Amino acid sequence: MNALAAAQISLSPKPVPAPSGVRVLPPRGLNTSIYLDLNHFSRQTAWAHSFMHAYALWLGPVLLAAVFVVAYALAWWRRAPRAAALLVLGGIGTIVALGLNQLIAHGAEELRPYATHPHVLVLVAKANDYSFPSDHSVVAGGLTASLLLVVGTAAWRRGTARHLAGSWGRGSAKSAAIWVLAVVNIVLGLFLCFARVYVGAHYPGDVVAGYLFSSLVVVVVSLLRPLAFWLADALEPTVFGLILQRPGVA
Repeated sequence: MNALAAAQISLSPKPVPAPSGVRVLPPRGLNTSIYLDLNHFSRQTAWAHSFMHAYALWLGPVLLAAVFVVAYALAWWRRAPRAAALLVLGGIGTIVALGLNQLIAHGAEELRPYATHPHVLVLVAKANDYSFPSDHSVVAGGLTASLLLVVGTAAWRRGTARHLAGSWGRGSAKSAAIWVLAVVNIVLGLFLCFARVYVGAHYPGDVVAGYLFSSLVVVVVSLLRPLAFWLADALEPTVFGLILQRPGVA
């Protein structure tokens, strides 16, 4: 029996040890106090737990991605290849930010807040990785910054076919639609950052840093837009132009 028990123990999965590192990054007092206050608020709002659990895990990123895809589809439908190219560039920047985020996390080595405060309420599965910055907030910041770059580019508001807006005139319904999508993404992204703290997975500094860092990376990557626009113009008359705009006479 002893040998059988030993065999069963050896075959059972071994728990993954939690990483060691910094308990909480600066500003320590502000990070801790806001986190604990929101955790107390979470305890008092049990009616929202199911929704916040889903939103913090998958619903928030899915909605952000859906709005981004709708913006791309709108640019494609309106035959604005440069706008579509800039959105593609923003998506690439978001992916780059996610990769760089892993390096930052292993450099900062901040423990998850529930590792430092084991008594807190946690509404999601506990992960054995580092807390700073938040991957979810990186996605939120990157996708939102991508839309804002398209909206904020001066060429977007010009009515010529050679600029971002294509046939979108200033003040047109379609131009207003992209503004609405950008605002929606801001709201969804900021709420996702709030949700990650609400469910107990991150400190406020984690989500703020991830959001701002990803936005900065997207802005830097967008400096390649002359190349992206050149490629869009080169691909426009070819079969690959269908990726950036629907067929038809502009």
